[in-house]
Amino acid sequence: MKKILYLVVMMVAIVSLPACEGPEGPQGPPGLDGVDGEDGEDGIEVLNLVFEGTVNFLEENDFAIVSQLEISPGDNLLVYLEWNQVEENSLWRLLPQTIFFGEGAILTYNYQYTNTIFNVFMQANFDLTEIAEEYTNNQRIRVVLLPGFFVEENARVDFNDFDAVMELIGKDENDILPLDLK
Repeated sequence: MKKILYLVVMMVAIVSLPACEGPEGPQGPPGLDGVDGEDGEDGIEVLNLVFEGTVNFLEENDFAIVSQLEISPGDNLLVYLEWNQVEENSLWRLLPQTIFFGEGAILTYNYQYTNTIFNVFMQANFDLTEIAEEYTNNQRIRVVLLPGFFVEENARVDFNDFDAVMELIGKDENDILPLDLK
């Protein structure tokens, strides 16, 4: 009997407590106006996310370039290499990219980054000083800095597709900034 009475009291408490209301408090201070997003909802404006530069991978720079860029914890860096021109349009490929030559020779373009620098480099299983200049000179790269929340909220975006990434961050060719490469 005690168990039944206990259950009834608990059920009444659970049902009636959320219905209690007190007096309404004073109104808080007004918030800041946000940037209007889709359908008039507040959105976010992220600036200077895409950079471009031309690099020469030479013996003097150990077939690598280093550049400074502030990267917050949780953010991501994507580096694209202009792989080809198709009907005067650039074909961009996300690094790393590997080229397989005859007789087992392999060349890889790759990158790495910390919170203050990034570098783009070439690796091969042969002497890079013997490679043709078309693989080392005047290589156009684009660097996209993606805040962590972009990646979390848009996990289904194909980051290999440069145009899809540009659409995701709401940028176009006019928004690309020059990159200081060493």
